[in-house]
Amino acid sequence: MKQTTTYKLLAAALLGGMTNLSIASTDLLTVYSDALENDTQYKISAADLKSTEQGYRITRSNLLPQINGSISRSRSDSDNEGQGLDGSPSDPFNNVVNSTTYGVQLDQVLFDWSQWLALDQAEMRVRASELSHGANLQSLMLRTTQAYFDILSAEEALDITVNEKGALQQQLKLTREQYEAGLANATDFLNAQANYDQAVANVISQENNLINAQETLRELTGKYYSQLEDIGNSVSMQQPTPDNVDDWMRVANESNLGLKAQQMNVRIARDEVKRNRSGHYPSANLKISYSDQDRDTERLFPQGTTGTPALPPGTITNSSTLSDGYTAGITVSVPLFSGFRTSAQTEQAKQGYLKATHELEQNARLVQKNVRSAYSTLKAAIQSFKANKRVLESSQSSLEATQDGYQAGTRNIIDVLSATRAVYAAERSLSRAKFDYLQSGLQLKQAVGTLTKQDLEQVNQWLLNN
Repeated sequence: MKQTTTYKLLAAALLGGMTNLSIASTDLLTVYSDALENDTQYKISAADLKSTEQGYRITRSNLLPQINGSISRSRSDSDNEGQGLDGSPSDPFNNVVNSTTYGVQLDQVLFDWSQWLALDQAEMRVRASELSHGANLQSLMLRTTQAYFDILSAEEALDITVNEKGALQQQLKLTREQYEAGLANATDFLNAQANYDQAVANVISQENNLINAQETLRELTGKYYSQLEDIGNSVSMQQPTPDNVDDWMRVANESNLGLKAQQMNVRIARDEVKRNRSGHYPSANLKISYSDQDRDTERLFPQGTTGTPALPPGTITNSSTLSDGYTAGITVSVPLFSGFRTSAQTEQAKQGYLKATHELEQNARLVQKNVRSAYSTLKAAIQSFKANKRVLESSQSSLEATQDGYQAGTRNIIDVLSATRAVYAAERSLSRAKFDYLQSGLQLKQAVGTLTKQDLEQVNQWLLNN
């Protein structure tokens, strides 16, 4: 069992009072499920998609009928006195009017080119957001596997460095004994001490790297994991299929989700030019309204009336009026002059379109770089893994021969220390090549836009079988 794993088990036993040191390992799919549920970047992407979908509904509402109902209640109270039509004094009276009005109004856009273009843009924004969300999902898969493998890589590097420290400690002990017995000089002892001290410092550095890797995974999932399903050293490496970077480039141009989202943004920007230019076009709207009014009038003659018939003082008269009706009309608006606003907005939209095309080209170049980088890293990792296996075997043989030579007096301690460091350096290089192979294969699929959960399932199954 790995030494770092042993440390974890012992710590868990001390903290939890365990009698059985067996701890179940967490596999890649479980970690990915946790990340899918808890990663804030992916949640932001999901919220952005839902917001964009509602934006489409809002834009569409501008082209649907707008129906408004209203009800109003009013009261007026006025005192009136003056002259009649013949110049004679009129009878003063107090007039109170209570009025209730009900109304319904319908507005419908008949023609507005800018609104139709805005609807097309809103639909394309939803599609672009869906593509971006899919790209963010692939990014989450890649970030999860990267964080997962980084922990395993850090654990392996720590194990190797701890073992290296142990080997150098044994050599330091032997050299000290020989130095104290007068069989080794001070230079040999100091060299052994310096190499051991460096190994101690390297262990501290590797422990810090492991902590940082664990924190990166916790940032994704919101959880710590006592033990992850390990990879082992029986890695079966295969060449990429197809084994031609140009074929991968063609797939990327057709399938990369981020690139397709940017292509959609270019189309949106192009329609924005058309939409602003439509500020010169006429528009037509239909309006239909219906109203129903109930009007009650109460009139008080405090001094009565002098006309015919004459009314006594304090007479009150009441009257009621009911009226209803509708109006319908079509309004055609023709923009004549808007202070050059439409021209300026159109020019602004043109610059936005140019910006979007440049961003598309920038993203296309970035995709090309990522595809080529992942492809070359994958190829290099395969070759590096094979080469470092041979280097490790050679280094181990060299160390054994050097140790024999040291015992025979033909080699010095510096040769032994150098050979020891070479063995563990080869182990670290072999470990890095292994994880580079695993991660670059997924990076290549993500770069071309074909990474799916099935790829993670295949990796996870491979982990469980090793």
